Amino acid sequence: MPVHVSRKRGAVWYARGSVRVGAKTVIVGEFSTGCRARVDAEAHAAARNAEIRQDLLQGGRGRARALTIADCILAYLNRPGGVHGYDRDRLGELNERLGHRRIAEAAEAWQEWVAARGPRLRATTVSRWRSALHAALAHGCEAYRVELPKLPAVRVRRREGERIAFLSHAEADRLVAAYNPRARDVALVLRYQGLRTQEALRLDWRHVDWRRRALFVMGTAEQGVARTKSRQGRTVPMHRRVRVALYLLWRRRGRPSEGAVFLSSRGEPYADTRGQGGNPLKRAHATACRVAGVGGFRVHDWRHHWAAHMVMSRCDLYTLMRLGGWSSLEMVLRYAAVSIDHMAEAVARVA
Repeated sequence: MPVHVSRKRGAVWYARGSVRVGAKTVIVGEFSTGCRARVDAEAHAAARNAEIRQDLLQGGRGRARALTIADCILAYLNRPGGVHGYDRDRLGELNERLGHRRIAEAAEAWQEWVAARGPRLRATTVSRWRSALHAALAHGCEAYRVELPKLPAVRVRRREGERIAFLSHAEADRLVAAYNPRARDVALVLRYQGLRTQEALRLDWRHVDWRRRALFVMGTAEQGVARTKSRQGRTVPMHRRVRVALYLLWRRRGRPSEGAVFLSSRGEPYADTRGQGGNPLKRAHATACRVAGVGGFRVHDWRHHWAAHMVMSRCDLYTLMRLGGWSSLEMVLRYAAVSIDHMAEAVARVA
């Protein structure tokens, strides 16, 4: 008997039955239609019957022709446990650009996206976008019983060691002073606290603890506040220069208890560009470097600068890992040999 309404349990109708096409038969166990009215339940059962019949006739290829990338992304975003905020942002853009494409066209759609967006992104960033899309497609294809399409891999060059740039104290002082007034306090935070750029730009007054003289960087996906890359929150003691700068800024703002610490030239919170590429401080930083006469120093290099000078001030690597929010000691080992002069001084101190 085809799938039909079988009985009512509580306020909801249930259905069951079987679908046969040629020699193939699918037994459909009793399931809830989610409908309170019988006429709606019968329509739901009829739709299920037609869906199974179509599946038997066309198989996985038929489902693949009907399934879209948007269907997979939606299923993935709604999965139990949710999705990391970075991936949610990436999948939102991918859905806008590729969501209308069929699963059978996923590889072609991805290559078109790489051709349009890839030239402006690093290979490692493109690889992260690919990972997010692949995870969504894998989840959706499993849910809809469709063969997973193969996405072309992204070639990422592996380097023996990452470039680590840091300035002398005099150069750093000169560079900070060259920033425009709005960006100067951000530069101080980057220089002395080891925060990633977006962690600094998304700081909220709620997480500036004057009593403990510390900054708290959120590890969750809470809207409007700083979030860490590893999703692990951390407390960072404020350097005295940062504490003074933020206190003066807090006084000028009228002693707010919440809201963005740093505002753009438009008087608005900085845009959250995580997962999208680009840095809101790039232009202000480039201007400051030109004025200060500092070359080859990127915005993110402030984090390297902070870590390098922490090591040279005899900070142990485990403490550095905790303060910087790295997930493993392997990530901070690169700073163990940041200065030949520093190492020579350490050897000379041995009696």
